Amino acid sequence: MEEKVWTCHAGQFIGLEEENCIQVRGIRYAISSRFQNPKPYCYPQGIHRCVSIAPFSIQAQPKIETFMFGIDYEKYPQEENCQYLSITMPKDTTSNDHLPVMVWIHGGAYKNGGCDSETYNRSFIVQEQHVIVVGLNYRLGIFGFVKDEHGNFSNNGLLDIIEGLKWVNENIAGFGGDPKNITIFGQSAGADAVRCVMLAKETEHLYQRAIIQSDPLGAMKHRQKMEQKILDELNTISSQASTNEMIEMQKSILKNVKEKKLPKYLVFAPHFGIDPLPKLSEISSRMKEIAYNHPLLIGSTTREVSVYGGTNQTILKLHRSFVPRIFIEQKIRKLSRKIFQQPTRQFAKQYAQAKGITYIYKFFWSENKSFIGAGHAMDLLPLFGANGLNGKASMGLTIDQINEKGKQMRKIWADFAKTGKITNYKIPGMLTIKKLKVKKKEKK
Repeated sequence: MEEKVWTCHAGQFIGLEEENCIQVRGIRYAISSRFQNPKPYCYPQGIHRCVSIAPFSIQAQPKIETFMFGIDYEKYPQEENCQYLSITMPKDTTSNDHLPVMVWIHGGAYKNGGCDSETYNRSFIVQEQHVIVVGLNYRLGIFGFVKDEHGNFSNNGLLDIIEGLKWVNENIAGFGGDPKNITIFGQSAGADAVRCVMLAKETEHLYQRAIIQSDPLGAMKHRQKMEQKILDELNTISSQASTNEMIEMQKSILKNVKEKKLPKYLVFAPHFGIDPLPKLSEISSRMKEIAYNHPLLIGSTTREVSVYGGTNQTILKLHRSFVPRIFIEQKIRKLSRKIFQQPTRQFAKQYAQAKGITYIYKFFWSENKSFIGAGHAMDLLPLFGANGLNGKASMGLTIDQINEKGKQMRKIWADFAKTGKITNYKIPGMLTIKKLKVKKKEKK
């Protein structure tokens, strides 16, 4: 059978036809030198076979993801210049279809992860909801969120994401997507990256809607001292050092962070006041520029930080006893509120006040069924399915049961991406959604 060739501004590509979808993986959208801004990548003439996993950013093996999902990031290909994207389309897609497009920005504390991780199986939402889902990789850790080639603060990883969105706008029509119907969505650091894209200058034309899942907003203030120490330490090593030396430097930075407040929970992150982001004091005015025509779905889980205690055997043992359990549960609730839930509500309210259509959700699936319960990243299971699940996050359910439970959630996410509206405000035992209404000021 003759293989289908997808033709777009960037070139000609062949993907992999699977049982229920088509995967075009590992398309390079940009390229850069170490610590420098990304530049659009130009493919040579010819047809390019893109069937392999998009290389991840250079990273060290994380404990949390390994524990929760059984992921071994060391088995994935990694590159410093990891500006690749992967496209998943319904099997019968043609270049004339103009399907809604969802662009996934992966999480991982801005230091781990990749769009083609088995945690993010895009095929379920694609085949069920007839949308195209694009996954973006971007530089992480010290390569993406510390400095430029001159030793000054820089947002290289965020600039990568924006460059990737430009590629999608220019090329997705060639794969059957509608460049005028793009939704950006992400979870954890990926959710924060979505927020940063929204607030960055001159990005409003790159997307129409946004979904923010479990953004650790509480860790994004009062970061100046910590970030300056990280920059100073990174500047002690030559920019020409080997990749392995750079990774050892990143491990040293993570080990020696002395921050006592909330920023310590997100060591690497974009810098506000550094191109392309506004200053923190300018966020409100930036919202007023974008909110009115960019609907937002935003929310969090009910036990966000429980996953971090789930790796600690001492905490788990203490949790079995009544009195210690009270204090541990208080800590979980307090940190979940301060890092995720309260700042999420504040951002949502502020966005609604800026005349943005705003929906806020609460994810509580399996809330009381284990120590982790509805912890951080648990919403990824119903959203992307649980194929390949090897960790502790199964909640006692089979893969098929998890995938079946996720159908309603995937439909809500896709319907929002298609129309910017929510019609189903509740999934029993899993999710509630509320549309925020801003009270009009009373006339004097």
